[in-house]
Amino acid sequence: MTNTPNRAGVPTVRLILILGTLSAFGPLTTDLYLPALPTIAQEFVSPHVQQSMAIYFFGLALGQLFYGPLSDRVGRRRPLLFGCGLYTLASLGCALAPNMESLIALRLLQALGASVGMVTTLSVVRDLFDVRDSARVLSYLMLVMGVAPVLAPLLGGQILLYGDWRMVFGILVVYGLVCIGLVAFALPESLPPSRRTKTPLSAVLPDYLRLLADLRFQRFALPQSLMGAGFFAYLSGASLVFIGVYGVSAQNFGFVFGLNAFGLIAAAQLNTWLLGRYTGTQILTRSMAVMAVASVLLVGAASTGLGGMWVVWGLLFVCVAGSGLVRPNALAAVLAPYPERAGLASSLLGALGTGVGALAGAVLGLFPLNSALPLAIVIAAAYVMAVVIFWGIRWVYPAGSELE
Repeated sequence: MTNTPNRAGVPTVRLILILGTLSAFGPLTTDLYLPALPTIAQEFVSPHVQQSMAIYFFGLALGQLFYGPLSDRVGRRRPLLFGCGLYTLASLGCALAPNMESLIALRLLQALGASVGMVTTLSVVRDLFDVRDSARVLSYLMLVMGVAPVLAPLLGGQILLYGDWRMVFGILVVYGLVCIGLVAFALPESLPPSRRTKTPLSAVLPDYLRLLADLRFQRFALPQSLMGAGFFAYLSGASLVFIGVYGVSAQNFGFVFGLNAFGLIAAAQLNTWLLGRYTGTQILTRSMAVMAVASVLLVGAASTGLGGMWVVWGLLFVCVAGSGLVRPNALAAVLAPYPERAGLASSLLGALGTGVGALAGAVLGLFPLNSALPLAIVIAAAYVMAVVIFWGIRWVYPAGSELE
């Protein structure tokens, strides 16, 4: 990792570590919680434990629509401080939740706080770097963020050996406090007053509609959102499939899940090397195709039982690791045309991705996960649709643009 120049004059390595920590709100809050899902369902005698994941994704989508335009107007630091504070208080409430209904409501508030890290950090990257360096920095961010999926399920499983699921949320309270400290004392403001938008917040909805109608935005945002939906479905169903269907212990699930996360990290770092040889769009196109093929094969393996758990795990590895090649290039391409409204574009992109992800998680929750087939079908449907939409829009908005 090199100290790529940026407009804030802050060492890039330090900046990536800070932004990576803030960006990890989403994966850490879901992955640390995953091994505890069966335990929570048993304690509250509720079949709706997956809805606590779906409502969390919905809250992430809703929050991102708010923070992006706000940060374009007031800068990046103040929304970050507010969101981190809300996240910390909601995490404390989750730790004290008396029933499933209150836990679900508090998970919504927790998501509304966590969403600030996901959208505002993308805006900071766009503030400070051009499109090619943005893709590289986002790949490095995925390395830092990738530590959360590797360690969180392992830590979550170990917590269940010595404590209960409430301790998981206690750890998230501490994490929220750390993030507040980083924003308050270590993160510089990346959007000076001279570059902030003067557009009133009342104009946000028309701005969102114009952006959503822009083919430059649609071309990368819609496929990226669908690929993300497959990943969210994996997050929602992985623990119930591996623990509930294949009999993997909560502790060993952390290793299985962590290996997939390691694949994502490795792919993200491979992306930084590939960007020196290929355009981001070329990498994105080929990666999406491979992931779509793997997802179709996953449906076949899950429906026939051929190869058992290990074949299912291997194909899921490809489906998950490919995100390390898709996400950085798609994000950089989406944000490139909108340097003055990076917060707005980041918000709509994040809300689309998380909203479709929440829908995928909710659809998955409608089916009993007594096999890996429902999870495989949801992932394959999302990935195949992403490839179809990407190529369909490409015919309208052809290759050879500045985004290639």
